[in-house]
Amino acid sequence: MLDTTTWLCGPPPATGQYQRYPSRFIINLKKTYGDLIKDKKVLEMFSGTGAMKSLDCAKFVTSDSRKETGADIIGLYNYLPLKSNTFDIVIADPPYTMGFARQWTNLEKDIPKPKYVLGEASRLTKQSGLIFILHVIIIPAYKEFEVKRIALHPILTGANNAIRVLNVFQKKK
Repeated sequence: MLDTTTWLCGPPPATGQYQRYPSRFIINLKKTYGDLIKDKKVLEMFSGTGAMKSLDCAKFVTSDSRKETGADIIGLYNYLPLKSNTFDIVIADPPYTMGFARQWTNLEKDIPKPKYVLGEASRLTKQSGLIFILHVIIIPAYKEFEVKRIALHPILTGANNAIRVLNVFQKKK
């Protein structure tokens, strides 16, 4: 059965980079999926400075298109210079608007398409691995990526803030 538990997260922190994870997002992620993440190899796409580094995992790798973030891997989201089937877990929080894309990426033409984010995450994820994508839309479980949806978590951040959704997929065996 699909897990649709709502996460009450609150707004992003008041200082620092705009469009960060909501305040209690990482707490909810650890509470809900911590046992599945523990001792795994994790990639955070669109990492910025690596907010997810506090996860209890065996290895944590960050990727971003901006050198100034200090990410481990610098590259575009739709083809990272990494081998396929490398990670147990991939987490992504792509920009949702052109304003965010221009401010927080090197992308000039378009915002990252959810389908291509999922495609690259699927390529990098090992069989039975998990993919977490935080977005403003429900991303289809595209058949060509051989994933199945296991959860949709509405992310509530308070009044006058957009509701986001954590799309959770598992790569098929």
